Amino acid sequence: MQSTEAWTQNWGTTFWDYYYSGSGSLDQMELCLAWNLPYSHAIIPALYLAAFAVGMPGNAFVVWLLIRQRGPRRLVDTFVLHLATADLGFVLTLPLWAAAEAKGGLWPFGDGLCKLSSFALAATRCAGALLLAGMSVDRYLAVGRPLTARPLRSPRCVRAACCGAWAVAFLAALPALLYRRLQPSPDGVGSQCAEEPSDALQGLGLLLLLLTFALPLAVTLVFYCRVSRRLPRVGRARSNSLRIIFAVESVFVGSWLPFGILRAVFHLARLRALPLPCALLLALRWGLAITTCLAFVNSCANPIIYLLLDRSFRARARARFGVCTRAGRQVQRISSASSLSRDDSSVFCGRSPKASSASSW
Repeated sequence: MQSTEAWTQNWGTTFWDYYYSGSGSLDQMELCLAWNLPYSHAIIPALYLAAFAVGMPGNAFVVWLLIRQRGPRRLVDTFVLHLATADLGFVLTLPLWAAAEAKGGLWPFGDGLCKLSSFALAATRCAGALLLAGMSVDRYLAVGRPLTARPLRSPRCVRAACCGAWAVAFLAALPALLYRRLQPSPDGVGSQCAEEPSDALQGLGLLLLLLTFALPLAVTLVFYCRVSRRLPRVGRARSNSLRIIFAVESVFVGSWLPFGILRAVFHLARLRALPLPCALLLALRWGLAITTCLAFVNSCANPIIYLLLDRSFRARARARFGVCTRAGRQVQRISSASSLSRDDSSVFCGRSPKASSASSW
């Protein structure tokens, strides 16, 4: 069987290759022409810098808004807080990878930042997938098992679930921290942030991709399918909340699923379990570059979703900037239209939230 590690030139940038496998020089057992996606050295850095410019202040504002929230925090807000923290950590590394892409995949920041930024990308991506899976389970328990699942939906249990997601994410990202380092580029001009090709690392990468992406994705889809069947039987406020979370989940799946599929094909090709001709290898390389852009831009999407779809979020944001609304009917209208929380009249002009409303969402 001929090797599928067939490129004679650099894979290009390694930012889409941030978890658990190398993307530096490949074994040259078969001669295949390869070249970068046209204008990728300009378009991809621009997209990542745009994602950073939107995602950094957007996610930072979501974190700040929820941390500064007075009184008990709603259960869904705990998931949203951790998810925004994961997205914030993700976008903070994007300028580094944008600079590397602009230099043709060469890493100019040293071995330490190579390891740390690769670890951050792997951990935050995995944490985001696990947190969304946990959110889907919580939404199903809230809608489908509101009484029997009440002990599992306490603030302490939700915090423990979020901490567990982070612990698994850090553990899954350890290979990126341990094995990623500066590697000479194929043309010998500079260094790349990559790992040496290894069948063991390829197998580990495929396994972790299945455990930290495919499995959480399957859990998310199963539980939201079950929740969707019950939507006609839930109240308006809760239905709005579920639709907001559906939007967050849908954007995540649409952004990361193409990358995950192509990434799995890449691992199989590198393991020589899926022989591909040169034309498909080149298409795979270009496809990974495109789907990586799509996946990375997802890190700035959630604050935009909250701003566009959640009236309560907009109301709380205005209140935090000192724009207090009148009490009475106007406050009640905003509160009743809430998407991620049922009673947000308390956020106006600094009043404390009611504990009864905080215990549910």
